[in-house]
Amino acid sequence: MKKILYIWILLLMPFCTVFAGDIVTMDTKQLPAAAQKLITLYFPGSRISHIKVEDSFMRPKKYEVLLTDRTEIEFNGDGEWMEIDCYQMPVPKDLIPAYILDWVAQNYTNVSIVKIERDKKEVEVDLDNGFSLTFNHKGELIDFDD
Repeated sequence: MKKILYIWILLLMPFCTVFAGDIVTMDTKQLPAAAQKLITLYFPGSRISHIKVEDSFMRPKKYEVLLTDRTEIEFNGDGEWMEIDCYQMPVPKDLIPAYILDWVAQNYTNVSIVKIERDKKEVEVDLDNGFSLTFNHKGELIDFDD
């Protein structure tokens, strides 16, 4: 049985690489409508440097957008943001869950969130003071890293 499985894997591997391929473009029409809207609404003064479209046979489609101000935004195939990295500039507050904004405001003064990353279970933010905080979707702080 293992031998048959290995043969199938070996036969399928070339097809996976044939269907996998990254595209690098500046054409915003390559992005889903939700991603285009987010960039237009929250980063109006920035231009797109390039868009990397990762399309793989085995993984869902993903878009990585680099803006000219060095902001990096990662979107899933539906155009929902998964990560926003503004480096030393603050992430737009409307993109940050209220429970995170409240927690940071209560525990730190004059600190900005410069990166936010989310998945199905948690949201991680990086602060401009070097700290990293991880929250679950209930709003509870579950990890702290300096």
